[in-house]
Amino acid sequence: MDAKCSATNKNGSPCSAGPVRDDGFCYWHAPGLADQRRTDRQRGGAARSNVARARKQIAGAVLSPADIQGLLGATLRGVLAGRIEPGVGTSVAGIARVLIAVREATEVEERLTALEAAADPHGRRHG
Repeated sequence: MDAKCSATNKNGSPCSAGPVRDDGFCYWHAPGLADQRRTDRQRGGAARSNVARARKQIAGAVLSPADIQGLLGATLRGVLAGRIEPGVGTSVAGIARVLIAVREATEVEERLTALEAAADPHGRRHG
């Protein structure tokens, strides 16, 4: 028969988890693991935070203009159908405006750099 934790749950029923140490207690009830449980809870909470979720998404978050257009269209349809809150739609639209502005500024900077290089192929600055 499988060994079970020696502790009881808050409701008085026996704990059904298996012991993880020689003291006969599971991870949740072992007195010697209290500090580890506290650390694990903190790390778990941090991993589920909005900041952590955003960081995971940033690497693949480069959107083409077509991606942005598709996202805006899907969001608008969701708002109109009542599946998406209007505030979420407003947020998506605002973020899309910023993405487009950044893309345009980047393109202008690249074009300006190319024009400057073409105007003076030796890299000399006039002024």
